[in-house]
Amino acid sequence: MIIISIGNELLYGKTVNTNASFIAEQLFNIGIEVEEVITIGDNKEDIEKALNQAFETSNWVITTGGLGPTKDDITKKVIADYFDCSLVMDQPTLERITEMYRRRGTQITEVNRRQAEIPEKGIALRNDHGTAPGIWIEEGEKVAVILPGVPFEMKAIMIEEVIPLIEKKRNKNQVVIHKEIVTAGIGESALSDLIESWELALPGHITLAYLPTPGKLMLRLTGRGNKAEKELLDQELEQQLDLLIQLVPQYIISTKNESIVEVISKKIIKKGQKLAVAESCTGGFLAHQITLLPGASRFFEGGIVSYSNTIKREILNVREINLKKHGAVSEFVVIDMAMNTMNLFDVDYAIAISGIVGPTGGTPEKPVGTAWIAVASPTKTVTQQVNYGTQGGREVIIQRIAGAALYLLYQQLQ
Repeated sequence: MIIISIGNELLYGKTVNTNASFIAEQLFNIGIEVEEVITIGDNKEDIEKALNQAFETSNWVITTGGLGPTKDDITKKVIADYFDCSLVMDQPTLERITEMYRRRGTQITEVNRRQAEIPEKGIALRNDHGTAPGIWIEEGEKVAVILPGVPFEMKAIMIEEVIPLIEKKRNKNQVVIHKEIVTAGIGESALSDLIESWELALPGHITLAYLPTPGKLMLRLTGRGNKAEKELLDQELEQQLDLLIQLVPQYIISTKNESIVEVISKKIIKKGQKLAVAESCTGGFLAHQITLLPGASRFFEGGIVSYSNTIKREILNVREINLKKHGAVSEFVVIDMAMNTMNLFDVDYAIAISGIVGPTGGTPEKPVGTAWIAVASPTKTVTQQVNYGTQGGREVIIQRIAGAALYLLYQQLQ
């Protein structure tokens, strides 16, 4: 499968190509891997060249973009020429568009009518979220799927129309099973080193993919086989999963695609306990990550963004001597922050963070990317210093520090 993303805006750097990643993910979920993503502008010659290039190596092509009503939206015409056919009016689509404008109290224009045209060899894929339909064209072994570039329109057509059609054409005897493992507390390269022998020993029909994001690393174990042996394949994947867990149990957060916040919440709620946070450099991002979880109020009491030393002193009662002697980014200060947050909110656990996320403010002793984290409980307070450097910039550093803080709490709950 090859994806062709069409649109000048993608080449100007003003628009991020989220469509390609969404399509690739949907295809991967049904066991189809994308071989290549080609990005081009709204240019007839470039589209023709991309189609020729794509169909030289694959029988399946999905395009996005260029289906709008303006003169630079030329994808349909180029596709029709490629398959040596003309554009014809798709009556059901025309009726749907006409009704859409009637409900708005406006008359359909000739430009809008042309949105209902599709290549004669294709079929229209219903678009309930816009005017331009998707298009499915088959000729011999070749299949072209033409989708609008507007993300919410493309996503709906992909899920409601394209995936079911692809599933119908797929080899019914083949089955693909995924197992997802959420890890934390370790980077991609370090984890790869630890599990290299296991990964190299995987049989040919089972593959491993690393899916890293700041603060979290997901592994996806994929098995392919005959449908008649689906149960055996599932058992084989479970056995491989068990071997992996035995190798790095301390870094495996979940095998049910749960986030670390979900896992933490279950542990705290089960104990009938509560959590609060005090953040400096992360500016509320940790609390934001926690409250993204529905039902977070069952275990999360709240937090304080103590960005300035004044707030650290006056609200969190951080001792002046610790601020002066050791600085805001120090083990002594985060211990004060965590302990006093626990008392202030009357909770069982408190996380405190103080660091330097840049791009300025670092020193040779405390460079940008340095942070101290503390987790306080009624029985003990644990601390950790992390340094993520400057790679990725301020936002990524914040995400990584928050991820490290959650992992430190997770360890205390084990």
